[in-house]
Amino acid sequence: MASKTLTVVLSSGGLHSLIAAGLASRDCRIAMLHINDGRATAGRALEAFEKQVEYFKPVKSWVIDATYLRQMAMPPEIAGSVHTTSSDPQGNLIPLRELQLLALAAGCARQIRAEAVVWGVQHTTAQEDAMARNIEMVQVINQLLELMVVETPPIIKTPLVGLDDQQVVELGYQMNLPLGASWTCQMDLANPCMACPACTWRTRAFRTAQLADPLVVKK
Repeated sequence: MASKTLTVVLSSGGLHSLIAAGLASRDCRIAMLHINDGRATAGRALEAFEKQVEYFKPVKSWVIDATYLRQMAMPPEIAGSVHTTSSDPQGNLIPLRELQLLALAAGCARQIRAEAVVWGVQHTTAQEDAMARNIEMVQVINQLLELMVVETPPIIKTPLVGLDDQQVVELGYQMNLPLGASWTCQMDLANPCMACPACTWRTRAFRTAQLADPLVVKK
């Protein structure tokens, strides 16, 4: 029996990364990469990543310090209004952030000769323009990797693009993943604040799926 192919999962420690890792682990051996880009919840994100590493037991894991990204961040008054549901409310202020994160992931993939990089970004069909831009960006990056890598280049994959919020949460439950081993909140608190945009997204996703969020503390 041929051994499974090797895939690098780019993990923020968030819910999307957890579910993307679960999908990748069904068909591949996985390695996991966490990049500390200096966000306010870096400690929480790393703690969640370490829980996910403990669960998946990847063949290799990396934690890369990329706090330098904050040094190139644009001031909000220049960048305009920031809209994000990630655990980094200022992420969109960093120019070419996704390109830099994916380049680091592709480099790690080359180090261990992995065939793919799985990125847990999500755009629903209701976000048609954003989804189209994301798909095109990934296609262009894959073309660039083909030009730069003489041997078989790693391929960037985005398995959650096109899924709605309910489907993402349901996938996690169907795979029996430890959904509590993820951090989505934009605040560095003992428990999710339940008020920031990321918590609002997560609450809505679990409610729509009619499932309980293990991070929600019952009072």
